[in-house]
Amino acid sequence: MQELKSRFSRVIELMTSERFFFYYIVSVMISLPVFEFFDERHSNTFASQPIIVEIAGYIGIFVFMAHFLKHKDIKYYLSDALYFLLFAFAVLSAVFTQNKDATWHGFDYDEWLFNFVAYFSLMLAGTMICDKQLRKNILKAFVFVTCLQSVVAALQTAGIYSVECYYATEMIMEGKMSYGLTQNSNWYGGLSVLLFACTSGIFLYTKNKMTRNVMFGVSVLCFYTLISSEARLAWAGAGAYIFFLVVSMLVMKKKGLEKERMSVIFRRFIVLIMGMAAVTAFAIIVCGKVTGKLNRIKYEMNSELDDFGSGRMYIWKHGLKAFPDHWAFGIGLDNYEDVFLKSHDYVAGGYKQAKAHNEYLHYLVTQGVFQLITYLTLLVYAAITGIRNVIRNDDEEERYINWILLGMFFGYAAQAMFNSSVVNIAPYFWITIGLCLSHKNQHWLGYSKNKKAA
Repeated sequence: MQELKSRFSRVIELMTSERFFFYYIVSVMISLPVFEFFDERHSNTFASQPIIVEIAGYIGIFVFMAHFLKHKDIKYYLSDALYFLLFAFAVLSAVFTQNKDATWHGFDYDEWLFNFVAYFSLMLAGTMICDKQLRKNILKAFVFVTCLQSVVAALQTAGIYSVECYYATEMIMEGKMSYGLTQNSNWYGGLSVLLFACTSGIFLYTKNKMTRNVMFGVSVLCFYTLISSEARLAWAGAGAYIFFLVVSMLVMKKKGLEKERMSVIFRRFIVLIMGMAAVTAFAIIVCGKVTGKLNRIKYEMNSELDDFGSGRMYIWKHGLKAFPDHWAFGIGLDNYEDVFLKSHDYVAGGYKQAKAHNEYLHYLVTQGVFQLITYLTLLVYAAITGIRNVIRNDDEEERYINWILLGMFFGYAAQAMFNSSVVNIAPYFWITIGLCLSHKNQHWLGYSKNKKAA
């Protein structure tokens, strides 16, 4: 019996190790596009991805329960507390939902309770990764996903479809829009911002010439598929990322950091901008892209406010109207559609949307004000922690890793103002948040008190 207990203890120790968390993260990252590719070979779309993320949720909650129960004397961090709060408010939203069938039995592109648990667990797993090489290997996994998604997406812009499209097929096919292995052009637009920020960030900061050249090519290809998604939210994300780079380089220069490297980074930044400009010109002049969306912007400026953002203002207005009646725990976990269905002026068969097309508003309306505050606290904390560790880190390589992650973070966070959280895209952002909050980047709870005592 004692031997059995000892073996079980060793298994739990392995399952709560830094290396296990690394494999947990990377397996989710890679399996999402790869399994979708094989699903498509059997005429299924968007079949395995929600299930993969749900399984990650079950694994995550089990592993972290074991972690916190087994290790009695560990240090606790604010990210740990936020993990439990996110989980608690998601459960409360599901329990007090106004439509149990939709919350507990929804499918389509709904996010289930354990999809959210997976998001939170992937974030917490990211905080456990302190080894520099493992963090670099996760960035390599991001590069692998970028290559896979970008190649498939680039072929789609040429009318070569190796995979089907789950949503808005006719519009996407006729416009030869890119959607990669995500089944929706908007979804791909959001993901491509994250991937472009990763690969272009490696291009900017690497010291290896071969890596620099390869990453430039990959990032330019990714940017081409980004604008070919014709999702304006992707433009917003890419613009925010470029703005972040400019501001961060100015800060680094003012602080007098990386003096020898800053001129190199700046020159590479100019090359990146030139590459983006050339790709944009190619997309407009040769491929006839982008102009349609520019005309859409012109139309919206001369039309009613409800038409703003392809009808987003109308969607947001209905969500805000329903919020006061369900302010605490929301109308129901990922159940935004009910803001239309339960409206007194809704007519059967009328327009409705299952997503808010604004991740922050979606959290507010579906999970309530407490969950939104928790989520925003996590984002602000991740941003502050990441910035602090770019400026103060004495390890040059760690500084660049954090700098890349921050660019990914800000780019995605900006496009989330206009996009929807979905199970095959959101995990990548939650992993990024966790990596920004690596335990070696945070101060543990009680750190300042112990520091004063010492």
